Amino acid sequence: MSATAFELHTSRLVLREFREADADDLYQLNADSDVMRYTGDAPFPSPAAARKFIRDYDHYARHGFGRWAVIRKADEQFMGFCGLRRHPEFGDVDLAYRIAHRFWDSGYATEAARAALGAGFDQFGLDTITGWAMRENLPSITVLQKLGMRFREMAEDNGVFWLVYAISRERYASGG
Repeated sequence: MSATAFELHTSRLVLREFREADADDLYQLNADSDVMRYTGDAPFPSPAAARKFIRDYDHYARHGFGRWAVIRKADEQFMGFCGLRRHPEFGDVDLAYRIAHRFWDSGYATEAARAALGAGFDQFGLDTITGWAMRENLPSITVLQKLGMRFREMAEDNGVFWLVYAISRERYASGG
């Protein structure tokens, strides 16, 4: 965690830095095969591994931003995560979101992602933000398009094909 914890608020959500208390929820999120189907990530082997991930997560300190826990305001329920990550090897900052299955089809991913994009451009001064989705992941592709992102290229990684979308600060400011 950073010295000054960062939070974003939408009408229904709070996006905030991970806390160790999120470890069990993060473990459960990543244990759901439906949630993980299109991520390219392996689930945490245990709640302790999720806790270690949170303790070791230094993206906030290094970049000012990162992946944030998504909390529903109505009941303070952990819903998943959404946020930004800088890829030093590519020079890009990407947007990602992972929402628990029971919250799908309610617009939460779009709402959280829109808030993260706004923070990326307005608070962190980014010029371009990308979003990656496996080509089979139509719901995620739909979210990226709703945000005003445009298809940039297809990338292949270990036999997995990803569609890479991007949006510039100027395009975002003009409403996508």
